[in-house]
Amino acid sequence: MDEELEAESCVICGEPLDGVHQTSCQMCGGKFHQPWSRDSGIPQCGRIGSHEEALAIVFLCDDCYHGRRP
Repeated sequence: MDEELEAESCVICGEPLDGVHQTSCQMCGGKFHQPWSRDSGIPQCGRIGSHEEALAIVFLCDDCYHGRRP
């Protein structure tokens, strides 16, 4: 029996993720669109930031970045 795997959706816009232009939020763990090239045509549904204490780059979905997610 062949079952199609359902594509994961972006936690922000609800559109399917392509498996390449995506990342996970450091706060909520949700996957969201993150274009890795300017000409990809993928929406940017999060932000890249820096964590000063850990000296690391972090990825946050727009909801966590703007404090809309509990």
